[in-house]
Amino acid sequence: MTDVQEDIVRLSEEWYNLISSDHHKDKDCHWHIESVWSYGLPPKYFVRHYGNIIDDIEAKCDTYEEALHTLKKIIKRAIEREKELEQLPKYNDW
Repeated sequence: MTDVQEDIVRLSEEWYNLISSDHHKDKDCHWHIESVWSYGLPPKYFVRHYGNIIDDIEAKCDTYEEALHTLKKIIKRAIEREKELEQLPKYNDW
């Protein structure tokens, strides 16, 4: 496994630990890189996430390596955003 793949595994675990105590759907825990081969052209890679906690995500990449780095950035940002939201007062905290 490459360093970036290990980072993604670690980040996806952090994401799961962050959201697992709150209401979530199983699909919130899955991140995808899809290869699309069409028309005899080189493949395109799509980073995808179909969640409830954050909006559905789709990012198009030209290489698998680019897709890995894009996925890493997306998960890091999702974690940052979720941590920011946790700091906001809840409706029943008023």
